Amino acid sequence: MTRLIALVMAGLVALALAVMVAGTGYERLQTRQTAYLYIADALTPQPEKADLVIWEAAEVALDRPVTPGDETRIGQALAEAWQAVSLSQETGDTDLLSVRLTGVAQGRAEIAAAAAQEHGTRMVVLSQRVWPVFFHRDGSVFQAEVDMEVARFALSEKGLAHFSVTRDRGVVTLMNESNGWRLFSYERRAAEPMAGQGNGQVTGPGWSGEIRGVNYYPAETPWRAFWPGFDVNVIATDFARMAEMGANSVRVFLPRDVFAAADGATEDLMHLAFLLDLARFHDLSVVPTLFDMRGGYGAQMWAEDVLYLDRVLPVLAASDAVTFVDLKNEADLDFAAHGAGEVEAWLRAMTAVTRRIAPDLALTVGWAEAASGTVMAEDFDLVSYHDYAPIEGAEARLSALMAEVDKPVVVTEIGVSSYDAGLGFPGSERKQAKALAARIEALSESAGVMLWTLHDFPAVDALAVGAKPWVRKQQGAFGLIDVDGYEKPAAEVMRKAFGASPKG
Repeated sequence: MTRLIALVMAGLVALALAVMVAGTGYERLQTRQTAYLYIADALTPQPEKADLVIWEAAEVALDRPVTPGDETRIGQALAEAWQAVSLSQETGDTDLLSVRLTGVAQGRAEIAAAAAQEHGTRMVVLSQRVWPVFFHRDGSVFQAEVDMEVARFALSEKGLAHFSVTRDRGVVTLMNESNGWRLFSYERRAAEPMAGQGNGQVTGPGWSGEIRGVNYYPAETPWRAFWPGFDVNVIATDFARMAEMGANSVRVFLPRDVFAAADGATEDLMHLAFLLDLARFHDLSVVPTLFDMRGGYGAQMWAEDVLYLDRVLPVLAASDAVTFVDLKNEADLDFAAHGAGEVEAWLRAMTAVTRRIAPDLALTVGWAEAASGTVMAEDFDLVSYHDYAPIEGAEARLSALMAEVDKPVVVTEIGVSSYDAGLGFPGSERKQAKALAARIEALSESAGVMLWTLHDFPAVDALAVGAKPWVRKQQGAFGLIDVDGYEKPAAEVMRKAFGASPKG
């Protein structure tokens, strides 16, 4: 019996060791796979990636027709080739270049990556339009004329040292090798600067020189849940309620990943058009805030950002409800993590593309702090920032910024949480109303303020505000209307400040 027990125990130990070894091996396999997927993600961030190349009909006879399947495969290879070039310049790692480049193109890209690491230079292809000019009968060689938008910039310890966006025209040649299509060469034959200025005017049904607005998510579907849970009836009811409280404007958020989806985001673009129509019906102008939830500023992703702009901007430009467009929410909060120079380069590139697509839309950036309001102020049609800093300095912050910029200044977020953990600490509905009234008064010389937010939220998105429970509780209580649908005292503060009749 003792021997049997010993044999059983030995067997269990052996089994445990085998499981542990297998687990370790599996973990290592997963680590290798994760590392590989990270590289793949850097080049192809979405499993089903949207086509980043615009194809035009060939203007010459081809030996072999270009099929839709060819367009997909060659387009993906061409897009990923330039993404790999951008990534190699950013990281200095040239191993990825051989995935989508070969021959002359690979050699030049390796030289450019080394120079980028030494001098801080970058080149990013933002968009590509392609006209096939040659396709070998056996499908081994493809050549096309290309028209590309290209951003070039240089970073220094002080930030952005140089920036330009050009429209480049040239010829690309790709080879169909054992591992698929790869860029063999690119010859640039012409380039011209892209115009960076637009004709943006602050307009919209509620604009009369002063914004009286509210930042908006529905009570039950805030942050990432908004567009997947889009409900016309809920939004119409909320817009009517805002207008009754005296608002003439509403600020909404357009997540990057929703509108850059591989499926074309057709339904979400229709919902965006519905939202604009609803706002117009209720005499509310709209401030769409772009690139919400966009993480990082890696240049290898900029072409997909342009795809996003190509989709949403025509919808916004077609509506007379839009008063101005907020290009990016609180971009200055990313300065420390990503570098002020890289963030500014991205902003300048997206501004240039926005001006090309929708030159008549007024443009701004919703800075987190008033001190950031001078950044790129000359490129925007108005200046906007958020004011959550101590109330004692609110008037001084606004005055200082207005003295430096000769443009309208709108404070697109102010707010106070009513979260009460107990005995009025850290806040209460009464404290919220009093503090909100004081801040609105302190900012009365601005071209308008927008309150955060219409509703309290029973469920708060941890990805948007952080996972700490007390932070989520606090973030869920900034509304003018509580989770049961009843108005808080702050709603009457809004009515008074915005010139609406008291609720009777």
